[in-house]
Amino acid sequence: MNRVKGDLNHKTESYYWTDSEIVLYWINSLPAKHQQFVANRTAAIQDLSAPSQWRNVSSRLNPADAFSRGIKPSQLQTHNLWFYGPMFLHGREDMWPEEFNKALCNQPDNAELKKTSQKMMLTATEDDTEWIYKVNHRNSFNTLLHIVGYVLRFIRRSKRLQFNNHTNELHPEELEESLRFIVKCIQATEFKEEVIDLKHRKLVKASSSLAALTPFLDKYDIVRVGGRLDASNLTYNAKHQMLLPYNDCIVKLLMKKIHEENMHCGGQALLAATRQKFWPIKGKVMARSIVQHCIRCTRCRPVTFNQIMGNLPQARIHPSRPFLNTGVDFCGPIWVHYKVRGKRPHKAYIAVFCCFGTKAVHLELVSDLTTDAFIGSVKRFVARRGLCQNLFCDNATNFVGANNKLNELVELIYSKKSGEVIERACSKKGIKFNFIPPRTPHFGGLWEAAVKSAKHLLVRSVATESLTYEELETVVIEIEAILNSRPITPMSNDPNDFEALTPGHFLIGEALTAPASTTTTNLKTSLLTRWKLVSHIKHEFWRRWNSEYLNELQYRRKWREECKNLQENTLVIMKDGNLPPLQWALGRVTNIHKGTDGMVRVVDVKTASGIVRRAIHNLAPLFSETNDSEDDKIPPIQPKEATKQQVTASKRPIQVPNSSVSSINHFGRNSKVSKRSSNC
Repeated sequence: MNRVKGDLNHKTESYYWTDSEIVLYWINSLPAKHQQFVANRTAAIQDLSAPSQWRNVSSRLNPADAFSRGIKPSQLQTHNLWFYGPMFLHGREDMWPEEFNKALCNQPDNAELKKTSQKMMLTATEDDTEWIYKVNHRNSFNTLLHIVGYVLRFIRRSKRLQFNNHTNELHPEELEESLRFIVKCIQATEFKEEVIDLKHRKLVKASSSLAALTPFLDKYDIVRVGGRLDASNLTYNAKHQMLLPYNDCIVKLLMKKIHEENMHCGGQALLAATRQKFWPIKGKVMARSIVQHCIRCTRCRPVTFNQIMGNLPQARIHPSRPFLNTGVDFCGPIWVHYKVRGKRPHKAYIAVFCCFGTKAVHLELVSDLTTDAFIGSVKRFVARRGLCQNLFCDNATNFVGANNKLNELVELIYSKKSGEVIERACSKKGIKFNFIPPRTPHFGGLWEAAVKSAKHLLVRSVATESLTYEELETVVIEIEAILNSRPITPMSNDPNDFEALTPGHFLIGEALTAPASTTTTNLKTSLLTRWKLVSHIKHEFWRRWNSEYLNELQYRRKWREECKNLQENTLVIMKDGNLPPLQWALGRVTNIHKGTDGMVRVVDVKTASGIVRRAIHNLAPLFSETNDSEDDKIPPIQPKEATKQQVTASKRPIQVPNSSVSSINHFGRNSKVSKRSSNC
């Protein structure tokens, strides 16, 4: 327009229309109030035009939108708004829309606006103490301290009280002044009546929580502890601490800062460090709450969940053929040597098969860690012990990182592809292959105990020996016989009682290590009578199994107390024995799995890497439960979700708000302490 008016020598008054109320506001305000880009553009516009020349038009009446939004040539020919403009321009000027324009014209001029805003900022610190709770400190006391420090520096410079500081960093004196100002604002809000009494040189009321501390006002009008330590050698701050209210969000941020500066000390040490300068009301409760809600401290001392020991599965308490329901696990490695010069020994493993009903053990030596070798061990087991109906095994992740030597086992035998091959091979024989949840060895305690017993005997037998494959297999089978000769029922001291029941009784009718009994070949008995005798002996074993062994399983050796079920959306720490606690992953419970008794022992946890299934014994709560009373419980300091307005406000220059300014983020300041702390 400036170029066209110069070329045409046009002298009449011009008007500019825009459908952006934000742009119109920018043009009618000081450019220095805005960011650099907006300030430069606004200054250029104000040089070429006056703010009074600008008007507001609605978007539907703006002809410029036809080209900016795009239009077809055929439609442009009949587009009256483009050729003639909005219809109100053809009428009198007093008929033009003026609603938004009048609102802008009624505002004070820029100089007066600048003076008023400065006055608001200079007087806000004296009249309004609530604004300290509206500053977006991002849950950091240091951030709040620096924000207030820069605000106070601006106030001093506006009053021309400070010009010798040319650095951007705050000096220690400025930080100390900022701290005093924050404490003064907190006290003016929480100890309002006490401050008024002390200013009038009166004693605080006996019903006040500060009465026992004989408070007084120092030269900065800060309420301090009077106490009885005037004659001590302590510093002034240690003798007369600044009083802080109970359960205040800023006080909790301050104690959190002291807790972190003192290397995450305990509650008693935190209270002692705080009382070197401050005296919080109910300090012990607040110090304990700060430590309990510290995420770093919680992750350093996680306490895992627990649950009452579950009921035994049906396969363990119903009589069935030996090895009909079996659990399998691996132990090792064991070095196999060769009697050939120059040939190095290699590793071998032992597959431990354990019967659910009789606790009988079958050991198979596996020469390598391939899927075919494991399937071969299952085939040998089935050929010698008969087909099993269910085969249970630890999940693949049980071995991750547990032992570097077992990493090959994870990659080869328990990989997804190998698992499919194994399941396919077992399905052909009618065997159902089952995995227990990951990282839950206590779910397979039966075969884990068998592995422990086998390793106990094996280590003491061949720890210092160099055995060949045949020699090692001989030792393994002998250990199997010893394990199957262990009593599974209590042994009696009465010589007239039966001998203790062993797994061997269900395999061959007696313990495998028992002396061979003499048989009489001249006894004239028919095959039917002999079969009845064998059946009677077998049923007698199962009768004793029901009466002597099964009743012993009633006891819960550990995990005897019923605990509260873990709920969904709970934040947990995932235990990992191969990492220090501070590196344990965090997760959120997304799904729970209840057992037959209604108790939750396995859950699905969503982590940064995906959803995994874990037992509750491997999980710890992010915040441990406390035994404090309801009055002593203090909620943790949690930031509220930033809204779009708050995000925009956080990028603006720092200002001190008053009752009419609400651009700075806040955390829900309320009059009552309990409501404010719950919002923070």
